[in-house]
Amino acid sequence: MKASIFLSIVTLMVIGVGTLQAQPVRNKTQKERIDNGVRTGQLSRTEAYRLNHEQRHIRHDRMKYKKNDGHMGPRERRHLKHERKMASKHIYHHKHNGRVRQYK
Repeated sequence: MKASIFLSIVTLMVIGVGTLQAQPVRNKTQKERIDNGVRTGQLSRTEAYRLNHEQRHIRHDRMKYKKNDGHMGPRERRHLKHERKMASKHIYHHKHNGRVRQYK
C-alpha cells in the first residue's frame, strides 16, 4: 500500500517536471533556429531583430502571467502556446521567403 502511494507520488512529480521543461526547450529551439538563419544568410539583420523581439515579447508575457498570481491558468497557457506557434511560423516564413543576406 505504501509502495503504491509512493510510486504514484513519484510519477506525478516526474510528469510535472516534464511539462515545466517543455516551454524553455521550445524557446531555446526557436532561438537556435533564428541564430542558424543568421549564420547561413537566410535571415537579414532586420528579420532577425524582429524575430528576436517577438521571442522577448513571449518571455515577457510568460513572466507577467507567472508574476500575477504565482501560476498560469489554462487561458494564459493557451495564449502562450498560440504565441509560440505563431513565432515558429514567422521564423519559417522569414527563413524561406527567398531573400538572402548580401553581407556577412
